[in-house]
Amino acid sequence: MAEILAVYRNGYDNIVMDITDAASLLRELRRLTGLTQQDLADRAGTSQPAVARIESGLTNPTLSTLARLVGAAGFGITLRLSPVARRPSPDPVVERYKQDVDRSLLRENLKKSVDQRLRSLVELQEAAAEVRRAGRRGRGRK
Repeated sequence: MAEILAVYRNGYDNIVMDITDAASLLRELRRLTGLTQQDLADRAGTSQPAVARIESGLTNPTLSTLARLVGAAGFGITLRLSPVARRPSPDPVVERYKQDVDRSLLRENLKKSVDQRLRSLVELQEAAAEVRRAGRRGRGRK
């Protein structure tokens, strides 16, 4: 959806839009200028169905087609590159840990139902408790 970031002044001479798709840009442009799809198509030398396909998102126009349509409404396109938010650098400890993970065991575990996984976890905890008890008995403690 197009979003107006700065309101026009002096008859639409300074409109700034943040667009995510051509469809919303053209719809907003026509709304601002009061043009119908047919009016815009006539001015741009194309057909009304072509404008309708772009506005409905069925087709993505080339930049030159978009510029021609925008120009036909009395506007120009200015592109600005902005850096994209980058992911933080991965934690080296986590990355090293991932290298030692046996993914085949993970896949096998994920094939199990939730109940089966929970039962396996309980069995593992019981086995660990038994090992602790055996260790204490071996050292003479209870």
